[in-house]
Amino acid sequence: MRRRLIQILMLCLLALFTTGCWDYTELELLDFVIGAGVDADEAGIVLVTEMAKTTGVGQETEFEPVVLSTKARTLSGAAHSLSVPAGMEAFWPHTQVFLVSEEVAREGMMAVLEHILRAWDLRSTMNLFVTKGCTAEEVLKSKPPLAAGVSQHLSSTVRLGDMRAAFVPQQVWQFSGDLAALGIAATLPVVQLVHVTGNLVPVVRGAGVFKKDRLVGWLDAEQTQIFGLLKGEEQRGLFVMDTTVEGETFPITYEFVHNVVEIKPRISDGNVRMQIKLELKLGVVAAEKANFLDRAVTNTVQEQLNRAFARRIRELLWLVQEEYNSDIIGFGQVLMRKEPKVWRSHADDWDTHLRKLAADIEVDCRIIFTGLRAEPFAVRN
Repeated sequence: MRRRLIQILMLCLLALFTTGCWDYTELELLDFVIGAGVDADEAGIVLVTEMAKTTGVGQETEFEPVVLSTKARTLSGAAHSLSVPAGMEAFWPHTQVFLVSEEVAREGMMAVLEHILRAWDLRSTMNLFVTKGCTAEEVLKSKPPLAAGVSQHLSSTVRLGDMRAAFVPQQVWQFSGDLAALGIAATLPVVQLVHVTGNLVPVVRGAGVFKKDRLVGWLDAEQTQIFGLLKGEEQRGLFVMDTTVEGETFPITYEFVHNVVEIKPRISDGNVRMQIKLELKLGVVAAEKANFLDRAVTNTVQEQLNRAFARRIRELLWLVQEEYNSDIIGFGQVLMRKEPKVWRSHADDWDTHLRKLAADIEVDCRIIFTGLRAEPFAVRN
């Protein structure tokens, strides 16, 4: 027993003298990449990076974003040559966002994903975006009003995304997973530049629709809202809808409180139909003239919401099935999971079946709160 105890103590003592780093790099010799993007070029790829330049020490340290770009035939080549304009080694593990320009996305995402998924120093949790109407370089050189840099601004937008319903976030692993999976197509949130107080500010809204790895079209913010509901994304945003109450039509602002969607295939005589049931619990944020103490008013409003959401779902399904022929909802995955035998008979020609796929839509909207008041504010004559 004593001999065993001595052996254990000796091993512990040796462990103290054998600890250390197998490798190290001085922080002063690194340039931290916090955001990146790719644009198309005649010679190949333009890699644009937003780097963190720090000044001062201790509590007086300040961060200043610096945008650098390099050109090469491949993304890997551009990444390795980044040290030339930077003057130091680029450090990639802290990269938060990655932008892909519309031109690159229409040519195919594999040239971008190949490097990202193979590189040991790039995280698959980076937020991935596609730009619309602008280049990645223009976005990274824009001026957010409050954030220290564009990457920080976009990351904050994603974190606050559950307060809005204008986009569906996608990280690298999610996007690449959809590209590799059967019965589903991929999407990416869209970054656009808008004018705010004289400056161009990046805004995230809408979705880019992909067929395989190529961008084929767009969803606007309202269409993306419906897309998020059908995907089961928890919504917390607001929306405004013209609503008729007692013969008068006026806008009412609603808030998503809770949403549940159920999609099931129905097989009849070899034909496939999708049954979509969407349940929405909503709040009323602003309604000047509607008295929700009157149950008849509440029922009338709920019926209008049911019809409006059913119509918007049909419009979205027509767009993605007929216009883009891209299964971004994942109907194929639902069929594969629920009816594997039927899926196997449809899988080889799913694009053709997708165009003809019919859907039965059922929407149940419930208004569960009206703020601090359920009746309109009365103004004395």
